[in-house]
Amino acid sequence: MKSVRLLTAILALCFFEAVQAQPRQILEEVAAVVGENVILKSEWEVEYLQVKDQYPDFKGDLKCEILNQLVLQKLLLHKAELDSIEISEEMVDYELDRKIVYFTAQIGDEARLEKYLGKSIIEYKEEMKPKLKQQMQVQEVQKVMLDAVKVTPTEVKKYFDKIPNDSLPLFGTEVELGQIVMVPKPNQLAKDYAYETLKKYREDILAGRRDFELTAKSFSEDPGSAANGGELGYFKRGQMVSAFEAMAFKLKPDSVSPIIETQYGYHILKLIDRKGEKINVRHILIKPTIITKDLQNTEKFLNDLIALIKIDSISFCKAASKYSEDEMTKANCGFFTDPNVGANRIEIELLDQDVVLQVQKMKPGEFSKPTPIQNPDGSTAYRILYLKSETKPHRANLREDYQKIQAFALEQKKQEAMAEWAEKFKKNVYIHVEPGYTDCKEMKRWIKTN
Repeated sequence: MKSVRLLTAILALCFFEAVQAQPRQILEEVAAVVGENVILKSEWEVEYLQVKDQYPDFKGDLKCEILNQLVLQKLLLHKAELDSIEISEEMVDYELDRKIVYFTAQIGDEARLEKYLGKSIIEYKEEMKPKLKQQMQVQEVQKVMLDAVKVTPTEVKKYFDKIPNDSLPLFGTEVELGQIVMVPKPNQLAKDYAYETLKKYREDILAGRRDFELTAKSFSEDPGSAANGGELGYFKRGQMVSAFEAMAFKLKPDSVSPIIETQYGYHILKLIDRKGEKINVRHILIKPTIITKDLQNTEKFLNDLIALIKIDSISFCKAASKYSEDEMTKANCGFFTDPNVGANRIEIELLDQDVVLQVQKMKPGEFSKPTPIQNPDGSTAYRILYLKSETKPHRANLREDYQKIQAFALEQKKQEAMAEWAEKFKKNVYIHVEPGYTDCKEMKRWIKTN
């Protein structure tokens, strides 16, 4: 935990350090220097404030350990600079856009995010771009260095055998749990009606009888853009579903697209502006109406699918891979994974509460009934759960917890590899830590002695 995992946490959290940091004074106090890279006291303080709540049981001086990790981060950055590791502007822009989209979704909309940041998103991106580029350089050095590190079964056992019995971790109730999620499909009559409705809007817009923006505000069924007259804001390739994106990037200014179909329904688009590789469009979405019969058909299909799985006509893995519409789980045969170690067995407390309530009524080997759930866009989907196995609270053991112990052993080996590299590499790098910050044991490794 003290090395790879904490360094990862620091790299992930510092994207928003400028939000929480106090305005910097003209003269900053330097905590350490690594090569040509400086660690400011204010930078250190911000990282500590962001990380401390995640590690309430940290053994040792967390603040000092964070400075230790910041020195290591700057050492990795120095390595990246020496090796001329370049991160393209496109990659940095893509990552910035991805982060902004994520945090916009968390906070509500771009206006609220800008209020929270205290500046426009464009200004904030420009401010954070150099810092994010450095982070990506560090991550690339880490990746090259640590991807080749593996652990053998023998090493896993040796790691486990060294743990004192009274120090073995206690795991709560864990489950191997799969799901298949399906979105009800509209019938052909509903699809035809939606298509014809949008066709009429398009004809009126082209004839000048309707205004695209006002029509979007009044009739578009995309709640995220309708209030803005269908405007989506600037986006790049790879950020929209393929059919929508392909049409959007073909459009000429002020032209109205033909009708296209995506999984969300039928759309028409109008290009507002193009800036380099980014475009801004309006769209109008009309969704085919889902009727009770469509819901019943989906529920029946899932019940029939359960019956086929029970008689081994199809495996759960194949059924999930073929039919499930939950992208997070279908690639893993429909099973949830522990986000910390990637294992298929996951502690029940990490699952959503509505899933937990269903699982508590199930026995290993059982399926839940098809249950309606709400998608983020407000539409209805149906889900079945499959409880493959359940493990009661227990002390860690190799038989039940091999994947987790393997992950712990691998992390320790990566920590050792990183420490070994740093010990060798630092010999030819200028490292200076201000005297007031050298007392804690975590910093002793960086103090050069003659």
